Amino acid sequence: MANCFRLTLLACFVLVKTGTAQIKPGPIFRLGATVSFGLSNLTSNHVGIGGIVGAEKMITKYFAAELEASYNYFTGDKAIYADAKNKSYAIPLLAGIKLYPLSNVYASLRTGAVYFLLNNMSSPRSSLGYGAAGGINLPQKTNRLNVQLAYTGFRYDGISRGYATLAVAIIIK
Repeated sequence: MANCFRLTLLACFVLVKTGTAQIKPGPIFRLGATVSFGLSNLTSNHVGIGGIVGAEKMITKYFAAELEASYNYFTGDKAIYADAKNKSYAIPLLAGIKLYPLSNVYASLRTGAVYFLLNNMSSPRSSLGYGAAGGINLPQKTNRLNVQLAYTGFRYDGISRGYATLAVAIIIK
């Protein structure tokens, strides 16, 4: 409980200190690393690692259009396979709208496609994907850091599946 309180205080401090950062009107690109956590029906895989790339363009003072792709290789498998190979991954390509209630804090709704392979599948498939994200752009003199928490979901075999992703990326203008 004390750690949760400290984390909340730290988040409030960061928001107050970075609240004056301004987003430039031109396109913004990000490149970074991810850690993913399987939340619903993602076979026996629970933790994933990967990378993320994204782009956004402000369309008004408070809204931006975005495009994001990532690669998530899921490890942490509880099952034991005869060939000892874990092969579970997801590659979403999502487009969305970001809302910036503060100049450096955002929330986003997304849709697109997810190309995936789960350990019990013989070949990869693609499906419609959806998601939501929230994050903060931390200012710096020339580059900025983006921290984002996102949820990505898709359907396979009539079952909704999904995972949460924590991403940290460098913002390149």
